[in-house]
Amino acid sequence: MRIFLSIVAVLFILGGGACAVPSLVTYRALDGEGYISGSGAMSTSTAAFVTGTAEFEEVSQDEVEESSPGGSVRIRIAAERTDGGEVLVAVGSAEAVQALVIRGSHEIVNGLEFEPFDFDGVAVGGTRPLAIPEAGLFAVSSSGLGRQEITWTVASGEWRAVIMNADGQPGVDVDVRFGVRFPYLRGFAIAGMVIGLVLILSGALWLAFLYRPGRHREPDPGAAMPPQ
Repeated sequence: MRIFLSIVAVLFILGGGACAVPSLVTYRALDGEGYISGSGAMSTSTAAFVTGTAEFEEVSQDEVEESSPGGSVRIRIAAERTDGGEVLVAVGSAEAVQALVIRGSHEIVNGLEFEPFDFDGVAVGGTRPLAIPEAGLFAVSSSGLGRQEITWTVASGEWRAVIMNADGQPGVDVDVRFGVRFPYLRGFAIAGMVIGLVLILSGALWLAFLYRPGRHREPDPGAAMPPQ
């Protein structure tokens, strides 16, 4: 019986570790505003970086009204040109972005890793420049000198992000920072750490109880037998 209970206690400890460790990693990855972020340098001989199309399902109005400001998925993108020139950062509908880049060169970013920072890109169109985007083309955008940053709340539809020189010329060299904020992720991470620690502590105390000194003392073969 003690062996069975010991196995259960060990499973408690292992399960607690499996719960607490990923939660701790997630918690430590969050910045002060609750974003999981990654930063690094990006360079292309084309005129823009463009993400692949991201499609989000439609959310009902009731769900939108019930969600709190902290209950929406948000994406943050910041970029600064290494040469100090003007940069444009934007998120727009997939259709609008495709209309912008179809006649010019661009690099499609199909994959992005935060730690260590890396991306998978495919260059299209050689080094042809892009037209300067018209006002109102994007859902959210920022352009100018120095660091430009946007924060976009995920909405239903098909969307793409763009980082380009503000004048549309090829040769984009930027320092970037990407971040994503999921609703209540910090709370889930804290809850996971607490649950994991409780399981680990419970398993450890259980083992300590099962194997405490004197609990299962073996009889001394040389001891005198009590009289019958």
